[in-house]
Amino acid sequence: MNELTEKAVSLVFDALRVRECCRTAPHNSSLPCLDSSNECVTELTEKAIASSSKLKKLDEKIALIDQRLELMEDRITYSQKKTWTNYVTLDPVKLLQNLFGGGDVQRDRLAIADLEIKTADLLAAKAELERQQEEEKVRVGDKVLRLLLDYEAANRRHRLLSSQLETLEQQREVTRIAYKFGRGSTSQILGMEDRRDRLSEQIVNVEIKRDGAVRELRQLIIN
Repeated sequence: MNELTEKAVSLVFDALRVRECCRTAPHNSSLPCLDSSNECVTELTEKAIASSSKLKKLDEKIALIDQRLELMEDRITYSQKKTWTNYVTLDPVKLLQNLFGGGDVQRDRLAIADLEIKTADLLAAKAELERQQEEEKVRVGDKVLRLLLDYEAANRRHRLLSSQLETLEQQREVTRIAYKFGRGSTSQILGMEDRRDRLSEQIVNVEIKRDGAVRELRQLIIN
């Protein structure tokens, strides 16, 4: 092995050691999982749904409607039972009115009808809230899946660019050594440095996208 080859090998290994030392640490996302498998998508979606402030508010509104529905049911039951007591009266005028559907009987029947209308309105409002609830759950699930796919795509791109940069660093060191011994050209070295800068910039941009996806996922799950 001649002097040029020995120096080239030595510098290449030095460059690799530096590269390994400075490599970005594995991404610590504090998430239970970070991939687009069915298991991970399901787990993160369930956590995001449980943490959703919008869904919590919808749950509260539905719970209030359920309470009002129970109250309406009690009032209707009471009014229906009370209707029969209208026939038990010593007042002959009231008795005749009640027998022909007037008087207190008519009043109670109108009250029951009004309560039933209000109950129907509450049921319609509850159905609309439940529809919004299911729609929001679907939206949350879709967003979780999209963010996981974005993260995986950025991660693949990051690995590819990092591999290209590592290969370029090796080639660059060999070229610089050869240049010192009168081989190669300045334009070749400058071209490699320009390529290195562009790769580094692309890696930074990909890291921003990757970290952004993780940050959004964390915000969805840890609300």
